[in-house]
Amino acid sequence: MPSLNRGFVTFQVLNPRNEVSPWTRTEMLKLSRWLYNNVGQATYIVEHLAQRAVGSGIVVQPKSSDREWNRLVDRHFEDRCCAEAWAFDAGAQVNFYTAQSLILRQVALDGDFFAQFLKTQDNAARVRFIGGESIGAMGVAYGDPNFHDGIELDRFGAPRRFRVITSATEQKFQDVPAEDMLHFRHVRRHGQPRGVSWLHSAINNLRDASEIRAFVKGGFKAASQIAYVITSNEAVKVGLGAGLRNGNEAGETLTTHDIPNGVLIPKLRPGEKLESFKNEMPGQSFDPLMRSLAAEVAYAVGLPPEAMMLNVGLAGTEQRAVLEIAQNFLERLQQMVVDQFCRPFYKYWLWHEMQAGRLPYPGDDWWRHEWLAPKKITVDSGRDARAYSEQLDKGHISWQRFNNIQGLDAESEEDEIIATALRRAEKCAALGMDWREVFPNSIRSGAAAQMPAEPETEQSPQPPAQP
Repeated sequence: MPSLNRGFVTFQVLNPRNEVSPWTRTEMLKLSRWLYNNVGQATYIVEHLAQRAVGSGIVVQPKSSDREWNRLVDRHFEDRCCAEAWAFDAGAQVNFYTAQSLILRQVALDGDFFAQFLKTQDNAARVRFIGGESIGAMGVAYGDPNFHDGIELDRFGAPRRFRVITSATEQKFQDVPAEDMLHFRHVRRHGQPRGVSWLHSAINNLRDASEIRAFVKGGFKAASQIAYVITSNEAVKVGLGAGLRNGNEAGETLTTHDIPNGVLIPKLRPGEKLESFKNEMPGQSFDPLMRSLAAEVAYAVGLPPEAMMLNVGLAGTEQRAVLEIAQNFLERLQQMVVDQFCRPFYKYWLWHEMQAGRLPYPGDDWWRHEWLAPKKITVDSGRDARAYSEQLDKGHISWQRFNNIQGLDAESEEDEIIATALRRAEKCAALGMDWREVFPNSIRSGAAAQMPAEPETEQSPQPPAQP
C-alpha cells in the first residue's frame, strides 16, 4: 500500500530495451537541443564538459617494438587525420581532434551519436558522422519488427545492423552492418539499445529556471517603467479611487503645470502624495531559488554544483576534493571517447594505410598504442608541479608518467631538450663562448646532461685545507 503522505510512483517497464520508447527518446532529444540553443546554463554545461574532457585533443602514442616506425606513423597520422578535415571527415567539417569534442556535445544532447567507416578510391579511411535523429524509430513504420529504434539486435542484445534514414518523408533508408558503424553513447543501463540525453533528468529544472527568469524579467521591465506613484489616505472619502483608475478628462492620472524655468509642478488632489516607486523585483527569494535549481541540474548531469562554479567560497581542501570528483568525471568521458572512437578509428585507419602501402608493416605488434589525455585540472599548478617534480627526482614516478601527467609526450619532450641543448652548444662553440656562461640555468634544469662533455684536463694537486 502506498503511503498517504507520499506521491504515487509507478515504473511499469523493467525491460531496459523498452524503458525508453522511441517517442520518449526523440522528445528528449528535441527538448535538449532547444535548451542548448536557448538556455545559457544548458549551453555552458555541454560546452564546459566537452572542452574540459578533451581540451585540444586526446593524442595517440604508437607503442610497437619498432621505434622508427612509431615516429613515422605518428607524423603520418598527424599530417593526415589531425590536420585536414577533408582527409578525415566525409563531410569535411572536423578533423580527428575537433571531432572528439563534437562527439561529446552530440552525446550529451541527443543521447548518442554515430560514425560510419568509409574508404576512398585509394583505400584511405574516412568516417561519416550521423546524428541520432537519423538512426530512428522507423522500424515499425517500415514493416520490420526486428529493428528496435533503428537498430537490429541479436538474441544477446548486440547490434547487427543500423538503419540510417535517408528520407523520412519517403520512408527511404540504408542498412549499415554493425562492423561498419561506431555507436557513441554513455551506457547507463545494460540492455538499452540507445542512449538518452545527459540532460534528461535536468530538463524540467532547466525549463523552470528559464520560465522563472522570463517572468521575473517581464515583471522587472514593467516595474522599471514606473518612476512615481500617487498615494492618498483620503482617497475613499473624497471619491478619488475611480478618478485615479480612469484618469481625468484628458486621460491623465497626473497633471502638471509648466512654469518658465522648465520645472514641472504636479497638480495633486486633496490628500494625495507623490512618492518615488521602489522596484522590489526580483525579491530576496529569487537568488536562493535559482541556485537550488542550478544545483539540481548539476547533480542530474553527475557533478557537484561547486564543480560547475555555481557556488564559491570553498576552502582550499574542499575545492581540491570537488575538483577530484570533477576530474574523475572527466576521465570517464575521456575513456568513453578513447574506447568508442579513438581506438577503433585509429586501428581502422592504420590497417588500411598499411594495406595501401603508404605505411610499412612493422610486425605483429603494429596495433599497440596508448592515448595521452590533457593534463588534470587543478587549483594550484605551482604546488602540484613542485610535488610531481619532487616525486620524479626521488624516483617515485617515471619520466614517462611525469610527462603524461602534464599532458605531454615524454619522447617528444626528450627530443626537444636534446635538440635545444645541441643547438645552443653549437652556436656558442662557433662564437668561442662557453655555453655554461650563456645559459647558466641549463645546468640547474638538467639540460646540462645533454650538453657535449668538455675534454678532461689534468688537474694540479690542491693544497690540503687549513684547520
